[in-house]
Amino acid sequence: MVTEDQVFYTSLMVVYSDFGPDFTQMDEDFFENAIKDRFNKLDDTRVREQLHRSLKRNFEPTPLEFMEDYFPVQAAISFEKYMEKLKNHDSRAILLINRRGFWSSSNIIDGTSYTSPNASYNCFLLDKDTLEVVWMGNFVVNGTSLSGYDTIHNHLTRNLVRRLQRNKLIATMAF
Repeated sequence: MVTEDQVFYTSLMVVYSDFGPDFTQMDEDFFENAIKDRFNKLDDTRVREQLHRSLKRNFEPTPLEFMEDYFPVQAAISFEKYMEKLKNHDSRAILLINRRGFWSSSNIIDGTSYTSPNASYNCFLLDKDTLEVVWMGNFVVNGTSLSGYDTIHNHLTRNLVRRLQRNKLIATMAF
């Protein structure tokens, strides 16, 4: 835990960044270097949509919103417009998912080569009102030779949900 005061978050706004500098705070420098040029790009649509599906499925019953849904694909977004939407949404917290790396592992089994996707992520939960980090975690997820982004995203989101629930930051599914 980063902060001492425990707060339960009933809804989240998801912000995704791909590589860029390490996150220290949600400010113009981070936006310019980690989000602006990579935000809501057409090339990433399929992967981003799959991540959103995985997040929605695994975060149930916690409602999620996605920053990409509020801006057109390929649009140039200013820091001011981005922050205005970030501060004026209905969610109680911001979940920043920052992909730090993506690589493949190769294995040879009985003379056949198999490649498995792998990725690492730093995730941060920020209080919407203060933009202060209330939780952070690092995840390394490994796929299989038959998997793609869907397996990577499912492993990430299941582990992320478990950690947030364990820290009593989001709701658990009642069975």
